[in-house]
Amino acid sequence: MAALRHVCISDLHLGADYSLLTGIDGAGHVEPGARCETLVALMDALASTLAPLCDDEPPTLVLLGDVLDMGLSPMNTVSQAFRMFLRELARLRNQGLRLSPRIRVVPGNHDHHLWRMAQDQTFVSRARSGADADMPQMTTLMDAPGRSWPSCELLAALAGTEPGLGDLSFELAYPNFGLVDAARRRAVVLHHGHYVDPMYRAMSTLVEHQTPRPPHAPPRPLTVEQIEARNGAWVDFLWSDLGNAGAVGLESEKLYEIMRDAGASQRWSQHLARWITERLGDSLDVSAVMPLIQGVTVQQAVSGVVDATLVRGAEAQRRDYRRLVTLDDAAQLRWYLGGAVTTQLKSEGIDPQDMDLRFVYGHTHKPFQDELPVPGLVRPVKVYNTGGWVMDQPTMTSPQGAAIVLIDGDLNLASLRLFNDPVHGDSPAVHAAGTGTPSDRANPLVLALDQAVAHHAGDWEHFTRCVVAAAQRHARELLDEFFDPSACGGDTGPSRQHARPPVAVNGGSA
Repeated sequence: MAALRHVCISDLHLGADYSLLTGIDGAGHVEPGARCETLVALMDALASTLAPLCDDEPPTLVLLGDVLDMGLSPMNTVSQAFRMFLRELARLRNQGLRLSPRIRVVPGNHDHHLWRMAQDQTFVSRARSGADADMPQMTTLMDAPGRSWPSCELLAALAGTEPGLGDLSFELAYPNFGLVDAARRRAVVLHHGHYVDPMYRAMSTLVEHQTPRPPHAPPRPLTVEQIEARNGAWVDFLWSDLGNAGAVGLESEKLYEIMRDAGASQRWSQHLARWITERLGDSLDVSAVMPLIQGVTVQQAVSGVVDATLVRGAEAQRRDYRRLVTLDDAAQLRWYLGGAVTTQLKSEGIDPQDMDLRFVYGHTHKPFQDELPVPGLVRPVKVYNTGGWVMDQPTMTSPQGAAIVLIDGDLNLASLRLFNDPVHGDSPAVHAAGTGTPSDRANPLVLALDQAVAHHAGDWEHFTRCVVAAAQRHARELLDEFFDPSACGGDTGPSRQHARPPVAVNGGSA
């Protein structure tokens, strides 16, 4: 077996009070600056399990998006939580698992602002040098010797304050990051997953609605650059920067839980649409009743976009929360893989048609592994999802959970399945997994990882006890908040001063 080369983790949502990796103080309250038992247990078990899979070249840690909960949590809270993560990372290095000091960061929707900051830095640098200053929409795809990548200055600054971590660098790849073998017959593409989700392509949807086409026609193929150019500002504004947006940010906290209830999400979306329209009026001197196209006003257009994305997205989440992958999910994956990903591969001189292609993403908070036929590609794509580390709502659902995806030097993949929501108090034991197809027989990484997990079963049993306890504690806290009688009071949307409206439980009304 080739040695381990990449360790991929996503959706930690550090800083969020609903993250299982945010610390808890001695009184049982969420405290981002406190040590998290679950994170400690995870790092202990990883150190012992992954070290035998490595050689003299240390593997690269890939932070695959939504590592920071910048969308809903204030920056100082996020920074405290990330510092605690860094301290555990330092301990991991001290325990014998050497990781490369070069950490790869692939931002997601909740930490998209990391990419926005890098865009601004690149723009300023180009302008200062006198070069044409176009705003970059993406990085190159493939890692190769001699290629430079934008630095994530915020994470580097935080690491520089921690003893023993001053050598760390954080290099951004966005929205996709790729690896290819020497023969260019096998490739891995990594993406957080938000652009697979139509909710985060709302501006593209708006453009589509302005262009006549047959009813029920699939979305037109778009390049990665087009997707980001149209939707990046939307993602950054609504999903990655509201933690620092004052009252609106406070009203947005726990958005996912709010969206479990149809009435609450509708009220919230109406409140948001009014606020966006007012911002447009204040900053651009645009009237809410000003007509845009065919008599549609600014207010109507904004409300329509919010309804088409937030409300419909909330409806889909309520309907499909207990399902691992829906037919629509699979269709969106095929759309992204068969369009944006294959186009980007071709732009870098790689023909994906008969390639052994693998795709790693997170975002859904539901880990899985499978093979997916994609039109235009001869071979099915091996798809791995890294899941997430949050309690989205108080009802335990078995599809929700987290995994770490490992990649070896031959670009074999294996999923370290860490946990699923503890339904009835039980979570599956930590285990190694491939796609569950005959191709696993030719995958030595799955076998090696399985043996390593078994050899350190005691460490993983301790981790499982910690994560189950954390999930149950967070679920109790959510229930206490959701069913507070004061939640029945206001009708102007959620706030931190009042408990959030009741959520839908088990798909029904609360």
